[in-house]
Amino acid sequence: MLKKPTTVFVYLLGAYVLIQFLWWGYHLIDLTRASHHTDQTVNKRIIMIIGEGSVFLVLLLFGLWKIKRSIKKEIQIARQQNNFMLSVTHELKTPLAATKLYLQTIQKHKLSEEKQIELIQKALDESSRLETLVEQILTASRLEQQAMPRLMTSISLKDFLQKLIAIQEKRFNISIRMNDFKDIQFETDPLIFTNILNNLIENAYKYGYTEQGIDLTVSKDDQYISIGVRDYGKGIPAEQQDLLFKKFNRLENEETRSTKGTGLGLFIAKECARTLGGNLKLIKVEGPGACFQIQMPYDE
Repeated sequence: MLKKPTTVFVYLLGAYVLIQFLWWGYHLIDLTRASHHTDQTVNKRIIMIIGEGSVFLVLLLFGLWKIKRSIKKEIQIARQQNNFMLSVTHELKTPLAATKLYLQTIQKHKLSEEKQIELIQKALDESSRLETLVEQILTASRLEQQAMPRLMTSISLKDFLQKLIAIQEKRFNISIRMNDFKDIQFETDPLIFTNILNNLIENAYKYGYTEQGIDLTVSKDDQYISIGVRDYGKGIPAEQQDLLFKKFNRLENEETRSTKGTGLGLFIAKECARTLGGNLKLIKVEGPGACFQIQMPYDE
């Protein structure tokens, strides 16, 4: 809502200053020509006015461009923060309200032991969801401050991925396929590495899951291990791809969204990959869907 009026104001101000600048320049040249100096002196002064005026004009236009860019950036940050606050408010209220409801039901009604156990488990699940949200926010803060400690250890990649896939399939009730590859032993921080993959799988489930499931593809060369996480959904519009790894960015409007999230998942995954010395990027694929590829340094 603020972007259009602000942009119009900057354009109008810039146009006014530019017109006034040209008007003053015209009068300076006119006054110089009307003076009693020789033609050679007049020409020198006109050249000086035009030269200095051109430099000032370039600086003026550059300054206006920087102001417009700064305002646009501030508006974008404000919008992202607003989206984040709307999202976090919703994400915090939902598990808190659900937990309160389960506990009130147990307190006010005489329930069978089996039903009490069921409601207590649901309350614990909601508490875990809330804990995960808080942990995501803290992780994003630590990554921004470059205060994420690394505890490197050697892992078996195949065993690691098989266990992670089993947990995520059960968590979301989805199908995840992994290609067959020769097992690889490499050094990483298991918690940070898990964080990357969990965020990518959750992202694929939320925004691109179809009956075709999710593909996890592992390959390696002399320097890197590459792990691709692909869904078969609608894909990601080209105009949104530059913003994918920005904090608080989501493809949906928070007020009309149909999926849960805070806009931190891909930001955390990208920064975690950097913390481990690797990289995360969106790669092109044939057919529908989107594929994110992690590249981790590897020494045989």
